[in-house]
Amino acid sequence: MDLYQETYLPDILHDIAMGLLAPTMVVIILLILASVFFLGQLVVEFVSERRHFKQNMPAIVNDLNDADWGDITDVIEKSQLLAYQKRALTTVSRNMGLPEEPLFALAQAEVNGCERHYQRRLAWTDTISKVAPMLGLMGTLIPLGPGIVALGQGNTLALSQSLLLAFDATVCGLVCAVFALVVSKLRSGWYAEYLNALESIMSCVIDKAASARALGVGLPANYRGLVAGQGAAKAGKQRRVKPPMPQAGKPLAGKPQMPPGNSLQANMPPAGKPLTPPAGKPLTPQAGKQQTAKTQMLPSQERGVHGTQLQE
Repeated sequence: MDLYQETYLPDILHDIAMGLLAPTMVVIILLILASVFFLGQLVVEFVSERRHFKQNMPAIVNDLNDADWGDITDVIEKSQLLAYQKRALTTVSRNMGLPEEPLFALAQAEVNGCERHYQRRLAWTDTISKVAPMLGLMGTLIPLGPGIVALGQGNTLALSQSLLLAFDATVCGLVCAVFALVVSKLRSGWYAEYLNALESIMSCVIDKAASARALGVGLPANYRGLVAGQGAAKAGKQRRVKPPMPQAGKPLAGKPQMPPGNSLQANMPPAGKPLTPPAGKPLTPQAGKQQTAKTQMLPSQERGVHGTQLQE
């Protein structure tokens, strides 16, 4: 049975392969752009995070060991750790009053959250480093079929064009894979160091909480973490709770209830009529002082005042 003469299978496979050539070229170009983007992101991450991570681990461990239980959060905030590390450690340090197992579970959840954050950063470059060579191989093999056919027909121009396209696809796919692999390897080393530092300091905080629990020291355990969207400068601050809104006709607790509008209007004097103080009480402290000063005048001063009034 001759597949080329009696069936349409070779033609179907050829049409599918030639239809995949254009999408493969487009995806390779997109992967090149993505690789350049992640390479630039690596440079930005080095400038903004990596070069600021200069924390001396023995120093911060000794500081945590020597600090009081209430100063653990301050030691963490003054350290040179990264923002994600400070958030995780602050959450655990402000819940040191929890029992042993819930506190350990909270610390493990914070460490796992940081690990997932780093894994999401590595996922793209790991995928590109594996997919780009495959697409480059596809871009190499697909044009070789028409090129071999052109060679059999003596069309060297079509053969050269097919080979040129095949080699270009191979080179571009390998370049994408190299860029993505370099970014992944560098980030993997950095993130492994970050996680090791976080786990070490987290163990110190848990041991500090255990020592306080053994001595019967009361520690806080009501910290609920940071509000989403807060930056590293706001790390360690608790979430602000909005005061409850008063309902219609019900005053807030602890607030004096204002009288209704009719009673206020009833106590107000008519328009144009001055306020009259109670008998024997001055209207203002200044008036009382003036009256006291007037009663302390000498008789000669009083005569001078009455003479002035008569002249007026």
